[in-house]
Amino acid sequence: MFQGNAEPFVVFKIEGEEYGLPIGSVLQILTVPAEVPVSDYYSAVRGMMKIRGKIMPIFDVRFAFGFDEAPADPKQRLLIVELGRLHVGLIVDEVTEVLQTGAQAPQISDGRSRGKRAGTFFTGMYKTNDRIVMLFDLQEMLEEEGLNVD
Repeated sequence: MFQGNAEPFVVFKIEGEEYGLPIGSVLQILTVPAEVPVSDYYSAVRGMMKIRGKIMPIFDVRFAFGFDEAPADPKQRLLIVELGRLHVGLIVDEVTEVLQTGAQAPQISDGRSRGKRAGTFFTGMYKTNDRIVMLFDLQEMLEEEGLNVD
């Protein structure tokens, strides 16, 4: 059981950097289906899929961050996340753990990350002596991709 006041985070990697989403917004972690329908326009939207009885958009987080699409890898995962009434799938390079930050509050981000656009998609960071986990702002990424989340 987790202790402390902060909500645990699901930690995932993109290009070797760690990012976190509040565990309360992650409904399910799946392997990436062999066939993800590809959309007809240039964006991070890979397509639409029916998952858990709902049709939802599937986003490639690597692409949203400004990286090239990665070849299929058994470590890749599909995070099914919830933002209000909206459900979306996020393709990430790897999910590593559920991280409990304890009572330590996240620090405000300085806006730096290696991706061309990744710097706009996080709200803060969890930092220890040897580790930084950027706290991912799902709403910002979805709005940048033209999805109304209100």
